[in-house]
Amino acid sequence: MSLKELRRRISSVKSTQKITAAMKMVASAKLRRLQERVHFGHDYIERLNLIGSHLGKVSQDLEAKSPWLSAEGTRDLMIIFGAEKGLCGSFHSNLIRKINQELEKDFNVQILVFGPKVIDALKDRHNFHPLLNMDFKKPDMQVFLNLAKAIEPLKKSKEIGRIHIIGSTFKNILTQQVYSKILCPFTFESPKITCDTNIFEPSPDVFLPHFFTQYLCANLHHAWLETLTGEMASRMTAMDNATRNAKDMLDNLSLEYNRTRQAQITTELTEIIAGSEGAQQ
Repeated sequence: MSLKELRRRISSVKSTQKITAAMKMVASAKLRRLQERVHFGHDYIERLNLIGSHLGKVSQDLEAKSPWLSAEGTRDLMIIFGAEKGLCGSFHSNLIRKINQELEKDFNVQILVFGPKVIDALKDRHNFHPLLNMDFKKPDMQVFLNLAKAIEPLKKSKEIGRIHIIGSTFKNILTQQVYSKILCPFTFESPKITCDTNIFEPSPDVFLPHFFTQYLCANLHHAWLETLTGEMASRMTAMDNATRNAKDMLDNLSLEYNRTRQAQITTELTEIIAGSEGAQQ
């Protein structure tokens, strides 16, 4: 490889290293903010579970009063939370593998997807089409609340039975675990219940529909936040590895460049000395 080609490659690797280092810093800053939101979300979901457990204690025939506690329906709904962008290591491929495993099971399911990368991977499937005319490009709590309200009449009419969720749970920066779970019918288990003497105002019958809608909204929003946090952690790790690899490549290219340059200088000196000796003779 000539010196000109080596200089071009060194310049290209340096540019790539700057980009990956910048992407790592951006991902790191976003990750810290997302971790705080996930932490607060855990506490909020725990409080909702506590309220649901109390409702089960004070309300008679709770399952008969709400379609959210029933699995009956024409088909199931699978809500998938995936990566929004690429360059996040194996995060996307692990999620797609889990989705394909779940879709291979023999049951009638309608798919609802958050995340452009997963949409691109599943758009050719026969059961993948827009369930609701909603904008999911920038989901927030209001988007998930609207989604929960849109699902409610489908649950009441038994067009939808169980609601499955596929996403990624954030363990730490190096560990993101893909999961699949059944969110609906709802089950509430809280170890913090100490007594059954709770008074609800308004009454549980009035409170239940609003609570279940809010419960679905909060769980969907939290699942999306955890998946986004895992994606950001995976991207930060991938960009860190890419930056380190670029540094190693630069060291190797610089060494090769110096060796090639030294060999060229040596060759030129040899030619000059040989020419000088020939002139003296």
